[in-house]
Amino acid sequence: MIRCKAKLAAGGALLSVNPGGANLTAVDMIARYGADVVFIDAERSVMGIESVHAMARAAQAHGLAAVVRTPSREPGEWVRYFDCGINGLVLPQVEQAADCARLVETARYATKGREADLLLIAQIESVGGVAALDAIAGSPGIDLILVGPNDLAHSMGHLGDTTEPSVVAEVARVTQRLQSLGVPFGLPVGVQNARDWQSRGAQFLFTTLDQHLGVGIKALQGVLA
Repeated sequence: MIRCKAKLAAGGALLSVNPGGANLTAVDMIARYGADVVFIDAERSVMGIESVHAMARAAQAHGLAAVVRTPSREPGEWVRYFDCGINGLVLPQVEQAADCARLVETARYATKGREADLLLIAQIESVGGVAALDAIAGSPGIDLILVGPNDLAHSMGHLGDTTEPSVVAEVARVTQRLQSLGVPFGLPVGVQNARDWQSRGAQFLFTTLDQHLGVGIKALQGVLA
């Protein structure tokens, strides 16, 4: 975890891969190909607390950071994740600085004052979150902002269409503002745009195993057609 935070502080990029569920073998593969972070998504999967513990240990055994996206708004549930020995927590749907303060306070309580060792991430993915961008970005103890284009598109009334011009423009505006504030940020990327986003200041490059598996299978199908 210290390595990841040092990399961010030096302006480097972290590659974070979501294995898509409780899959210890997938963690082995993610480590083998050189990722920095295993993104354990308890929000958008059926993963229980027992699986989070096992996934975190598998990631850490390979020297990777284990970061969990929580499905809960309840600090008591965040404590359970911190008690699993995770390296960081993503709080989705953040719309006010008070959410960030609560996350930092809970991390401090759960780790007995070692919250600075963790990667604490606020996810902005709604119109409300964008409206409070500066306050959220300036929250003490928050290490980076994760921008969520898919949910932002839903919040803007475009049913998750991240290619809709107004959504593209809003994501660009938000990320440019974060860069101008000197706040580390990240967002989902693919092979086709990862280098571009890194050049635009993104430091937490988020991707999914499912995405790359799909690309590989489609490429193989094209060869066989």
